[in-house]
Amino acid sequence: MKTCKCSGFRPGTPAFPAGLLLAGLSTLASADAGNPLAMELGGATRLRLEICERLRGEAVDWFGKPKIRDVVLDRTYDYGFMGNKFQLGLRLNHDDWLDGFAQFQDTTLAGLPDNGVGLGARYYENSEHINQNSAFLRQGYLKLRQSGFWLSGGRQLYADGMQGLATDKGLKWIQEQRLAQRLIGAFDYTHAGRSFDGGTLGYGTADYEISGFGFVPTQGGFDINGMYSIEGINIAGVTLGLRDGDRFGRTLGRLAWYVYHDDRPDVIVVDNAQTLPPQRGSHIDLHTVGGHAVHVWEAGSGRLDGLLYGFGQFGQWQAQTQGAFAFGAELGYQLTDVWASPWLRAGINSGSGDGNPDDDTHGTFFQLLPTAWLYAQFPFYNMMNNQDVFVQAILRPHPAVTLRADFHALSVNATADLVYASSGASNQRFFGFLGTPTHGHADLANLTHVALSYRPVENLTVNAMYAHAFGQSIIESNYAGANGNYGFLETVISF
Repeated sequence: MKTCKCSGFRPGTPAFPAGLLLAGLSTLASADAGNPLAMELGGATRLRLEICERLRGEAVDWFGKPKIRDVVLDRTYDYGFMGNKFQLGLRLNHDDWLDGFAQFQDTTLAGLPDNGVGLGARYYENSEHINQNSAFLRQGYLKLRQSGFWLSGGRQLYADGMQGLATDKGLKWIQEQRLAQRLIGAFDYTHAGRSFDGGTLGYGTADYEISGFGFVPTQGGFDINGMYSIEGINIAGVTLGLRDGDRFGRTLGRLAWYVYHDDRPDVIVVDNAQTLPPQRGSHIDLHTVGGHAVHVWEAGSGRLDGLLYGFGQFGQWQAQTQGAFAFGAELGYQLTDVWASPWLRAGINSGSGDGNPDDDTHGTFFQLLPTAWLYAQFPFYNMMNNQDVFVQAILRPHPAVTLRADFHALSVNATADLVYASSGASNQRFFGFLGTPTHGHADLANLTHVALSYRPVENLTVNAMYAHAFGQSIIESNYAGANGNYGFLETVISF
């Protein structure tokens, strides 16, 4: 599903961005399939203007009105809202050793619920306006390259798991859709996204890549004011990635070590400790160590792929010692010479939970700053205290059309813990992850979703998604209803 490749909706109306969308559509017929906005400045210096416009309508049916101790709260759970993200970037390249990029972003939201639950409510609680608009610097960095080395600094995007880019088409899809951004990502599914202030450095060859980074994340995600850094959070890491090619064949591998620090003074940390009254202030220092391996084999009339990943986590969680883990195993088979190239995949993804809130060890795997939507496309859960057993089918009946269908059986690993959702810190005030009590139950939901991506011309993509969740005992104990629905329709124009 194509999103804004140039990256990756306060009071106001969406009229201006929607006008840009219509203007962009009217020029598509005359647009060059490449980039009509690039120019040579002389010698080896090139300048390119990059534009991305995403307009999305979202429909939410969030299981029913929430209930606490069998008391049903009067909250809006069935609603729709609109979001628009417009990005304008200017990229400068010189002789392949200098890359500079500056990007402006304007985000508009309209029709948010002012007393709701679910996705729209997350945007509202950060700014408390039904209609919101914000403009900010999304990216602004310089990157230097020389003889395989690179150094970058400034405001930029980052995706864990993408170090050592795959060249094989199937491996690239697995890397982007099944590995990347599980722990660190740009959160670009939301209408604001997330950036990182800091720098990276590294060295790469055709066979491997070693790199390091140090960042302070920006506000964003469900807080559309993305201009400011989040004081109190720092994240750094080193990775070693193996690339597919002549030496390793159709194989990807990675080892990674991430360090995460959060000492924001005003947030209430979400976990199962249940201190009353809730204590303000985060004291989190975590080390996350792990890696992944992926391989593709020729098998019969198609290709067989296997994926393994795992992470261990240790350090300090408030007054407790952190001891947690996460892992995944997936298997797929694609018939490459059959109409629509059907690709069937299945697997399990699991993050540990905390089985005893009263001991000295915190056992919930903490997901850092991910883009959780990639793996939870009806995002009422993430991989913290979660087990996700899934099957999926991917079809490409036409070069311009991709279809995907998923089924997920969702449960928690520790019934004494919470059900967690969202993608980490969005600002100084809110912790970033949500927690819902299990009430001693283990079964969360059975989830189905289908997605369609249609790209009629080079610069236009239309995406649609619908998901239905059959809520199980945890959902039934927290909401007046059991079933939930979520869907969206969006257009993406990019140059």
